[in-house]
Amino acid sequence: MNSVGWLLLAILTAYLCAVAAPLPRLRSRGRAGAFASWCFVPIVLACPALIPSANVGLRAASAVASGDLAFKMVAYFRRWRVLERGVVLREYYRVLIPLPVFAAVYPDHKRRLPRSESPGLQVLRLLGGIVGCTVAVGTLNALSRAALIRSSFALNHAVMLLTFALAIESISRALLGLERLAGFDTTPIIRNAYRSRTVSEFWRRYNYRVHDWFYRNVFQATGGRRTPARSLLLAFLVSGLFHEAMFALATSRLTGYQLAFFAIQGPAALASGRLERLARRGGVAGKISAHGVTILFIAVTSVLFFDGVGKIFPFIYASPSPLP
Repeated sequence: MNSVGWLLLAILTAYLCAVAAPLPRLRSRGRAGAFASWCFVPIVLACPALIPSANVGLRAASAVASGDLAFKMVAYFRRWRVLERGVVLREYYRVLIPLPVFAAVYPDHKRRLPRSESPGLQVLRLLGGIVGCTVAVGTLNALSRAALIRSSFALNHAVMLLTFALAIESISRALLGLERLAGFDTTPIIRNAYRSRTVSEFWRRYNYRVHDWFYRNVFQATGGRRTPARSLLLAFLVSGLFHEAMFALATSRLTGYQLAFFAIQGPAALASGRLERLARRGGVAGKISAHGVTILFIAVTSVLFFDGVGKIFPFIYASPSPLP
């Protein structure tokens, strides 16, 4: 079987499992039926393992699809009582549709635009995003040939972060244009994360749709505003475990770096209040200081996160990583 065939097999299997998952619960209203439905979640997450381990990129692509499905399944299964009050099964299946991207919160937030928009702006967003991502990748490839970049991991990492920021912001705008052309009332997945003045603000701006899922299904589910510190730390812990598992599936290596990265973010997010006060009361200097500290912290700790990304996309680093 060729590479595309393996990828299609893994994604199709994940979707078939997701489609079948509610059926045991519908047939049996007891705990056995609920347990059987929940068992489909780890099965969906494990579907990338159907792809041969040598195909790291394909496993990563399949892991994204499986993770998206698993998020939607968890958000839905936590609300079985809503289903029992008359929410029809087709609503669940509509949630599984992968557009808008990472719209994983249930009840379904795939809001339709109240009126048709002129497609011109959305086409420009789509094309501009494609151009921006292309420029980012091309720039990184060109700079990676420089001897200075190849000899310094710190400089290589800084250049990679700058081009990565351009790439993900561009992809976010392109997806926004595509989604709004399809009639969905959405906002960008990445909302100018580089402007963040605290770690907490960074994670609100970075992939806000997944942030929304963790807020509703982990933070609020574990106490929320009643126990904010515990719930926030648990949200980052669950995110770290999820990322660790997905990167391990993709790369066939369990390093602990993803878990460590997200575990570090939790205490930093709890300390964001001080930076917020500095930014509010410290004038221009305070804003610059808070922004600088935040960006420096994310840049340094992200070495852990990008260790896994570099194994999936080897071209992002031209110099060897200091991590073992």
